[in-house]
Amino acid sequence: MVYLGILRRMAMLWLPLLALLLPSSPALSAEPTASDTLRVAIIPHRSSLGNEQAYGKLFKQLELKTGYKFRWVGSKTYDDVINHLAEGSADIGYVGPFSYVDVQDNHGVRLICRTLSKKGQEFYHSMIVTRQDSGIDSLAQLSGKRFTFTDPKSTSGYLFPMAQLRKNGLDKDDFGEVKFVTRHANSLMAVYRGQADAGATSYTAIDKVDIDFDQMKILWKSEPIYRGPWIARKDLSDSQFNKLQQAMLEIGKPGASGTLFDGLTTKGFVAGKDSDYDNVREVIQLMGSN
Repeated sequence: MVYLGILRRMAMLWLPLLALLLPSSPALSAEPTASDTLRVAIIPHRSSLGNEQAYGKLFKQLELKTGYKFRWVGSKTYDDVINHLAEGSADIGYVGPFSYVDVQDNHGVRLICRTLSKKGQEFYHSMIVTRQDSGIDSLAQLSGKRFTFTDPKSTSGYLFPMAQLRKNGLDKDDFGEVKFVTRHANSLMAVYRGQADAGATSYTAIDKVDIDFDQMKILWKSEPIYRGPWIARKDLSDSQFNKLQQAMLEIGKPGASGTLFDGLTTKGFVAGKDSDYDNVREVIQLMGSN
């Protein structure tokens, strides 16, 4: 009995020490480490909560494919996303072409992939719209009218349409009223409801609102623009970047996504390169020289 008592006392002394020395099992880790978590920021198509919910299925699948966790970083403007990536407070982000060129040329980022829309389309268009019953038939007739843009860093909601308006002799000061309404759907709805006489928006906005588009008139439509890319901060590790890129291209193959993209205008991913957005750079230079 004395001998057993000594053994028990020795066990009580050594077990805590063994617990400290032995490596813990990864399966029992309650929280992922910082290197296992990627922070995500995207342009405000919806509210921050709305975006998180809309992209929920996609990121759940990415978690399974990569082993990473994803944490949302709220962004109210396009500039917020640019700043998050430039400052390192976000690891990856979804941006428009104009925002991509801005953050790439001024801070440097890594292009993960470009997005595809329905039927695997790689391009989209900017447009300026009015109502069929507005009495407006040309851009020149917009002088003195109420006009909506989306965001000053939006490709199709500001950059391309503003360049076209300037080609037609119009600048923001020539309108009776100008509003920036953040989202493409907001711009389209403002015109549809008669809250603005005309507005700039993306052609993809048609799929985001429940309206009778036959009541709308397209005054101008841009050349094709490659859809916006997913990007990573410039110093994201090669291992993280490559694993994420491989997973996104794999699950984003046309026809392979199932229901992952339900509720999104994005329907897949494709590899891209920086020069895909050179036409955006040309318009930026044109705007800067005027």
